[in-house]
Parts: sequence; structure tokens; C-alpha cells
Amino acid sequence: MSAPAPSAVLEPRCTQPVIRIADIAYLRFGRVDLARARRYFADFGLHVAAETDSALYFRGVLPQHHIVIVERAARDGFLAVGLRAGSADDLARLARHHNTTVTASGEPGGGSVVRLIDPAGVSVEVVHGLEQLDPLPHRQPRALNLPGDKRRINQPQPAVPCPAEVFRLGHLVQQRQEFIRNANWYITNFGLIASDIEVLPETREPVLAFLRCDRGAEPADHHTLVFASGPEDAYDHAAFEALDLDAIALGGEWLQRQGWVQNWGVGRHVLGSQLFNYHFDPSGFSVEHYADGDVFDASYPTRYHESGKPGLYQWGPDLPDHFIEVKPSLGLLAAIWRGLRTRPGFSLDRLSRVKKSFDRPARPWSGKTPRKPRPTRSNWRR
Repeated sequence: MSAPAPSAVLEPRCTQPVIRIADIAYLRFGRVDLARARRYFADFGLHVAAETDSALYFRGVLPQHHIVIVERAARDGFLAVGLRAGSADDLARLARHHNTTVTASGEPGGGSVVRLIDPAGVSVEVVHGLEQLDPLPHRQPRALNLPGDKRRINQPQPAVPCPAEVFRLGHLVQQRQEFIRNANWYITNFGLIASDIEVLPETREPVLAFLRCDRGAEPADHHTLVFASGPEDAYDHAAFEALDLDAIALGGEWLQRQGWVQNWGVGRHVLGSQLFNYHFDPSGFSVEHYADGDVFDASYPTRYHESGKPGLYQWGPDLPDHFIEVKPSLGLLAAIWRGLRTRPGFSLDRLSRVKKSFDRPARPWSGKTPRKPRPTRSNWRR
């Protein structure tokens, strides 16, 4: 579903960014109930690397000290995103550009950090020198029997639900009232490249950008940060990489057996190609297991597509209404009202057009009740 590049102010890459980040590092959440968060993220497939009186630090299979921080707070919420600088020099350059300082982390895992605030008021912690731990043991990828190539003989596939082995944090998706302003800020400061941009069918205005790290000839994930035009500035979901299809499917089975709530999946995305399975954490925040995502080097060009449900998934269960639709709560209406008064790049017209683009069904048969076919009868006799 290709579309011509729009003549908008969203630049898909910056030739001279302040720095080029190496990857996403971690997410920071606030939670009232730390014990419940510990149980959930253990069932999700993370491991406690460290803890203090007020925070838990979760790691994955790979060596990085932590990929999720959950700290005690007066209310549940998303607090900050951590990005990994490629070098100490990059961190110092970023600090000089923003007239701030590089400070010691002061938390488990160590390292140095530059703390910034993005145009939406979200905390961004750019870090370097996080402690590296020994990698955790994990199972090997499943051997598959293919036509003409049977590699698994006298070995049934195990089918035991258990926590998915999470290897790493893959990406963060956020909504923004001023979508273009925010996407440009991250592209300019951190050297991100737009792998894919979605545009409104009628106006060709960009409303969603999948941004990847620029590592030159070294491949990077199709997207590390994603920004979508929305009614408020908000966390949408975070995705964690698991081993394969069995890991995300059986990991989802495990979560549901423990009483946690599934969101959407299992399926395969269109842009990025990931196998996916979405879940809700105990606070209602969406988290995703994924596997087999695309990777691109810096030479891969930006592609443009029309926005809408058909671009979300190749196969899988029908998209649930709650995944896109937002109930008009008093808090949301207040956020929209504030945005209209204070955000020049935010408008009801764009919101309406975005909603219209997602009103189209993803599949022609969606919403129809299937009926079992009946055999045809004939009076013809021999």
C-alpha cells in the first residue's frame, strides 16, 4: 500500500544530528503496588537484577543490567524513557548542546546520564556505561520440519506454557498531540531515521512515524521509537523481544493462566514484520512480546503508506476495538481542550481525519457472521 511522499515538514532523517543513539535502553514506570508489579513482570519474562527500598530493576537475557525500572509512586504511570548513547563523548556533546551536565546515575547499574525533557514534557534519560552482567541461560530456537528437510526426528515439539524468555527491550510507541514537532525533535537530537511514515489518505499529512537508530552499515531494528498523532501525549505500548513464535504464544498462555489479561494477538505486523502478542500489565498499560522483526542499515530508504487498520497486521485475530478507540473520559477531554489552547500543531480536524482513516475495516469480512456451507443436492441420478 505505497503512497507518494508528502510535502510536509517531517524530515525522515537529519544529516547532522546532535548525536546518534545506539539503542533504546530502558523504561521507567511508577507503580503504587511494587509487589504486584514484581509478580507481573516475572510472569512476563523479566528478572530482578537489583532492588532498593523504593524501586525494582528488571533485566532480560542479554547482559544489560536493566531494561525496566519500576519505582514506588503515588499513582501508576509512565515516567521516562532511557536511550543509550554510543560513547561518553556523545553524551558530553548532547549535554553541551542542551546547556546541561552529565551526571552519575546514582542507581543500580551505574553509568552516566543526561536528562532532557522532550516537547511533550516527557523525561528522556540518555545513558552511557550501564553495567553489563553475565547473560542468562535460554533455550535454543525450535527446530522446524520443512517439506523435504526434516530436522526433528523422534522429537515432539514441547508445548509447556511458561514465561517467555525476554531478551531485550525493543521499542516504545507514544501518542503525541504535536506529532511532527516531537518526531523532528527526536530525529534531530538522536539521529533517528524514519523507516516508514503513515499519511492521511486525503491530505497526505504524516500522522505516524517508525523511527530506527542510525548505525551506518550495522543493521538496526525497523523501529526503536514510534510516534503517532493522537488526542493526548501518552504512552501507547512497549515491546520486548522474545525468541520465536512458540515463545510469544506459550508466554501469552502462561500470562493468562496466571490471571493476567491479554490485549491482542498472536499475529504478524505489516510494517516491521514482527510476530506479536500484546498484553495488559496490572495497571492497564500495554506491553508486547515480539519476535522476527525487520532490521535495516542506514542505506534503506523511507517508505510512505496510507494510515489505517489494514496496515497494522498481515494475519492474526481481528483487531479489538479498544486497541484503537479511546473512550472520551473527562481526563481525555480536558487534555484535548488544553492542547487546542496551547499546542499550535494540534487540531480537531487532524484528529477527525485520523479517526476516519481507522474507521475502515482491516478485512472485508470483519463483522460478518460466518455460516457453515451446506452440501448441494441434485435430482440427477445414474
